[in-house]
Amino acid sequence: MSSALRPGRSGRFAAVLDAGSFKTVCLIASCDPEGRPARIIGVGLVPSRGVRAGTIVDLAAAEGAIRCAIAQAEMMAGISLDMIDLHMNGGHLASRTFAVSAPTSEGVITHHTVKRVESIGRSHGAPSGRSLLQLENLGFRADAGALLTDPIGIAARRLTLNLHAVSADTAAVVNLTRTVERSFLAPRRIVPGPVASALAVCSEDERRHGVIVIDIGAEVTGTTVFASGRSVFTGSISMGGAHVTHDLVHALRTPLEEAERIKTVYGTVLKAQSDQHDIVTYAISAEGEGFEQRSTKADLARIIQSRMAHLLILVRDQLANAGLLERNAARIVLCGGGSEITGLQSFAEGVLGRPVRLGRPRPISGLPPLYASAAFAGGVGVLRAVAESAVDDLNEAGGVDSQQSYFVQVGQWLKDGF
Repeated sequence: MSSALRPGRSGRFAAVLDAGSFKTVCLIASCDPEGRPARIIGVGLVPSRGVRAGTIVDLAAAEGAIRCAIAQAEMMAGISLDMIDLHMNGGHLASRTFAVSAPTSEGVITHHTVKRVESIGRSHGAPSGRSLLQLENLGFRADAGALLTDPIGIAARRLTLNLHAVSADTAAVVNLTRTVERSFLAPRRIVPGPVASALAVCSEDERRHGVIVIDIGAEVTGTTVFASGRSVFTGSISMGGAHVTHDLVHALRTPLEEAERIKTVYGTVLKAQSDQHDIVTYAISAEGEGFEQRSTKADLARIIQSRMAHLLILVRDQLANAGLLERNAARIVLCGGGSEITGLQSFAEGVLGRPVRLGRPRPISGLPPLYASAAFAGGVGVLRAVAESAVDDLNEAGGVDSQQSYFVQVGQWLKDGF
């Protein structure tokens, strides 16, 4: 059980860790009696260390950032955690849909038959070298009949279960969980990043009618497709918003920090005639301190547009290869920090040939405006996943009221650090 730092408010809590390539975030929420996250009471936010493309490559560096983010959130919430849910975008996320079957006993589907096919499905969910993160039940079939949600009692010779499995490289999963354990916490579940983002930025109605979510992170872009309220495809591409920054570094011969500033202030994929004459002044590397160079907004737009077109075409091809563009009329939702480039919504519509909207996390009480941006969809989405799962293993703890001034500190840290 989680131990309280100080006596006071008691209840059930959910905690989330998102150790991304750019930032490491820890969120702690108090939950209502049904286990739904009701209010954010703790926040930790630090720059990431030791993470590349969403995967830990330096255990010690990543551990330092993770411990710092968790400690900030625990101090603010006034509790000490022992379990935490994890958001994962690395490990080359991929999914597949498959079916398993088993014969019935005495020609009738029983609870034992269902448990048997479910067990077979879990054993076949991930190939060698991969770890199963999510296994979605897409429906049963009795013999060759129609899809069923509850087959118990149906007369049949054979029961088939259709499944959707999301997996990641085992090494990436082990490195993430080991680093968290070294921070004296037990990982409770790992939620695939794109699925978490979909839960954060899409309504239940959108997921039921069909939606494609593209989460553009710093170094990984994750995609998930929902149909009939269930995830039916998840994939990832090792490219994201940081690649735009590096393109600017090379094209403009400017330091990384200056390229990030240029992207944040002037980044757009839209072109206006006046941009040919609008001048942007920036620092240039290897030319002596204080030396400045000039470029036009049109030149910057061409650099950014080229990278984003490449990324979106890769996503489009991935979806097309899975047969999810031709037979799927779902709208597309963009989220993640890389989606905040000006004009990307209309630009993506042109590349993908589908209506696109920008997604923001649906509000949770206590969530400051800073965390309601597209960049924090993944962490908030894991809390949404908690709401849709069993609640008997949620953290239980006592605590004290959170310190509102911490949100101001976080906002200032983002301005100074990023």
